[in-house]
Amino acid sequence: MAEARLTDTEVDRIVKLLTTWQGKLSWELLLRRVTPSLGREFTRQGLDKQQSISIAFKQAKDRLRIRALKSSPANVDSRLPELVAAEKRIENLLAEIGVMKAEKDRLLERFATWLYNARSRGLTQSDLSQPLPQIDRDHSERNSTTKVGRKR
Repeated sequence: MAEARLTDTEVDRIVKLLTTWQGKLSWELLLRRVTPSLGREFTRQGLDKQQSISIAFKQAKDRLRIRALKSSPANVDSRLPELVAAEKRIENLLAEIGVMKAEKDRLLERFATWLYNARSRGLTQSDLSQPLPQIDRDHSERNSTTKVGRKR
């Protein structure tokens, strides 16, 4: 199978799926759910390579494990359905917050690496804060039309 690259949107969709996952979770079950929604196949290793997906998967497994311990068969849920739905919503939001915190920590680590490398090469904050150059989109169009009309 050719290596299929996940877009940022696809990664976000998979992370969202994992933060709201209910029931048993395995890589096989995740792949079965992801393949039809994205319209192409992936491997467990391909998904696990994406740090956001890997973190969300581990957090979902932990959350589901804790939920299974809390809700044993002896505990019959006599609460109102609205409260049960609200509790699930809160759990999903907490899971999403957990994924975002892990992503923030990963990005802070990357920033610290970049900061170290920049300082070791003598770059200052003003060097790094320079605005990006303006893009002259007309320039490339002018060059392509003038090149066509030229003779060598």
